[in-house]
Amino acid sequence: MKNIKYIIGISAVALLSSCKGDGFLSNESPSAMDASTVYSSTINTEQAIFGVYNLMGSNNSYRNRMACGFNGLNTDIEYSTKSSSTSAGEPDLMLYDCTVANTRVSNAGGSDIWSYLNTMIERCNNIIEGLEEYGNVEQRDTMAAFLGEAYFLRSFAYLEQVKFWGDVPARFVSLAKDEKGVDAVKSDRNEIYAHLRTDLLRAAELLPWSQERVGSAQNNVGRANKAAALALLARADLMYAGKAVRPNSIQDPSGYKVDYNVTDAGLRKEIYKEALDACAQIIKHDDYKLASDFATPFKQICSDVTSYKDMEHIWVMPFADGARGQVLNYNAPKISSNGQSSLPGHLPGYGSGGSSNGHICVSPAFVYAFDKDDKRRDITYVPGQWEYDNGSGESSTDSTRLLIFPNHHFNDLKLYMKHNQINNFYLGKFRFEWMADGRTLTSTDDGIDFPVLRYADVLLMFAEASIGGISGDVPANETGLDPLAEFNKVRTRAGLKGISALSMDAIMKERAFELCGEYVRKYDLMRWGNLKEKVMETAKTVRDMGKADSRHAMNLGDSIFYKYRFDAELNGYVMDSIYGLNYGEVSRPAYFNKATGWQAKEFFYSESKGNILSESNYPIYSSEEKLESRQYWPIFSTNIAASNGKLWNNYGYGE
Repeated sequence: MKNIKYIIGISAVALLSSCKGDGFLSNESPSAMDASTVYSSTINTEQAIFGVYNLMGSNNSYRNRMACGFNGLNTDIEYSTKSSSTSAGEPDLMLYDCTVANTRVSNAGGSDIWSYLNTMIERCNNIIEGLEEYGNVEQRDTMAAFLGEAYFLRSFAYLEQVKFWGDVPARFVSLAKDEKGVDAVKSDRNEIYAHLRTDLLRAAELLPWSQERVGSAQNNVGRANKAAALALLARADLMYAGKAVRPNSIQDPSGYKVDYNVTDAGLRKEIYKEALDACAQIIKHDDYKLASDFATPFKQICSDVTSYKDMEHIWVMPFADGARGQVLNYNAPKISSNGQSSLPGHLPGYGSGGSSNGHICVSPAFVYAFDKDDKRRDITYVPGQWEYDNGSGESSTDSTRLLIFPNHHFNDLKLYMKHNQINNFYLGKFRFEWMADGRTLTSTDDGIDFPVLRYADVLLMFAEASIGGISGDVPANETGLDPLAEFNKVRTRAGLKGISALSMDAIMKERAFELCGEYVRKYDLMRWGNLKEKVMETAKTVRDMGKADSRHAMNLGDSIFYKYRFDAELNGYVMDSIYGLNYGEVSRPAYFNKATGWQAKEFFYSESKGNILSESNYPIYSSEEKLESRQYWPIFSTNIAASNGKLWNNYGYGE
């Protein structure tokens, strides 16, 4: 049973800031307690920390927006089916065409991600200042850890802001200390990056390793720890030393370019060394954390494991059972509307039913990119979706269904994975059937924790920092660790041979195979400066795949071939012996035999839609120009209106 219940409904007595109705910050306190009372007490201070986490589980925050695919898509490896949705504002987020009036991730009531992140920052400012003054952190280890946790959470909130908007106000002092902070002017992101370097080093100094924390934070992957601070530092450093779409000047409303954030090669080398050393500390302390099986970390997330020492994950966003968090609702393979009514009680983990808005798919181009021996492929995506009926989804002929589903009468209701076409190969890392027994699934909320930092990512960041990233500003490696050996651990776990030399090309590819669907790829491509190039390249490949002549020239066939295998643990049928998902598998295999239940399904063409990968059926981006100018969201009009004229947009959003 999860012991992190604070993510919902906490009324933290120590919160010294609140949101006004217009969504901007106020320095009015909802509590009668003063800072000296709050931050001299471990109980009250921890309640204040809980109040920061609480914002992640609020409506329109990470609960049902930011941990649900409305950021980070589309890329060269991932695609959202909501790209062709008719829901207001959703397609624009995926197609790099977001507007200042988008209502899916913004609203005038203050319950949107801009307001939540700013409120997280203000709450952390209060905690940091209170503990520095009243917490006696030099003498009280628990209070020192709380201070480190506040630095970590503030850094996380700021890094998220930079990811989404680029340049935002730098406000590292509470409104109680600086009332003008409510009118803080937008700052160059480099000011924030530089501050995060200091803050995260301080957080890592103050925070113990997970097993050394006390109380509910001990050995708890949902609470910040030294490794989490170091991993977030490495992530921020790689972004800082990398490239970005930047305005020509922060006051320029339209002009922009793709350039390095840091133009000084010496400073870039220093930043890469910092990232290298941060990752090395984690590796040396947590060298046991890479799971032996690639599926394990995701099964653990879905089955509610929270023990840090047993997990590959380093930090997750904690959501409470059956009350907050829609990770599976949006990230798991979609269950059809028929399945949502028929599957409860038959699909493990889906006993009480619930909403399934799954929309994150693996790009058709990426489906074929996996090496045949790569064990990650069958976990990363699934070529179907669960159904519970008499099998008519596979065949309307009674005699054929007897062959397809052996040991079941053709009219028996049965659980099986119905094949999908290539445009709906869903992300498979998060699955309802992996949920723990007894887990509560409400109509929309599953309460599954949202993973943010994983040990395999640390190994890959270590390798990247060791070669100086895309700029090649190679730092001195004084860690005693071999970056190539650490990198190859990820490949070996995937069942692949190690490579003989590190290169950015190898690292870029490995991060795709390892981290697909984990909300990392878009921001990797942005910091490498090749998002536009990679997405356009993928779009061309997908369009070619949709046309029979060019598809055949690419050595791809038209159909997928498979048979069903009964899985006793699931008490249902899974697609097995799948053929047709590798280059060269262009026609039915010699062992194909309908009499033994083999199926052949064309999956590039639909009777109703024709070529399912056409631009109209499968949109990837709105325009070539916007692939660059719209990589960041605009600061939304409702937030600009509440800023007293201190905020504005770049990249032509204001035109």
